[in-house]
Amino acid sequence: MTKTISSWSPALKTLHWLIAFFILFAWGSVELHEFYERDDPMRGWWMVVHFSLGFTVLFLGLARLYWRATHGRPTLYGSGLQKPVSLLVQSLMYVIMLGMPITGLLMRQFAGRETKLFWLFDLPSFVAKNEALAKQLAFLHKEFLWNALLVLLVLHIGGALWHHLITKDNTLRQMLPFGKVK
Repeated sequence: MTKTISSWSPALKTLHWLIAFFILFAWGSVELHEFYERDDPMRGWWMVVHFSLGFTVLFLGLARLYWRATHGRPTLYGSGLQKPVSLLVQSLMYVIMLGMPITGLLMRQFAGRETKLFWLFDLPSFVAKNEALAKQLAFLHKEFLWNALLVLLVLHIGGALWHHLITKDNTLRQMLPFGKVK
């Protein structure tokens, strides 16, 4: 759909901020699990939180991608390379938003580990154990995608602040939950 609108829809704003918080909490939970010894049940508890939040990001990311594809977008501000860089950063963030949970799940499955979600059920394993592939996916998940996400977040937040503080356009206001577009 190519309809131009003045602000992101409430659904997309909600999904944007929910995903941001879930990613932050998923990161926090995996960091907190490091404070516990391998045999401490709290270490496992934090990992269940991490998997559950990651799965939630995947689900919300797919919902956001669908909603974004079927609804209009506000005017894209910027000049020169700003618009294509903005679109590239947004696209890569979608790739990572979906790629991190998928690589995390596959990493665990290829390692032969269970993946419990919200203490309600285990995701069924659908691949054969392959430790070598699990290690490659662990590198992709923990090192490559995580660091790429950090770089993209700096660009994303920096771009939003640039638009808000320097060029003083509506880019940031369009995504704020209660932002008023001028």
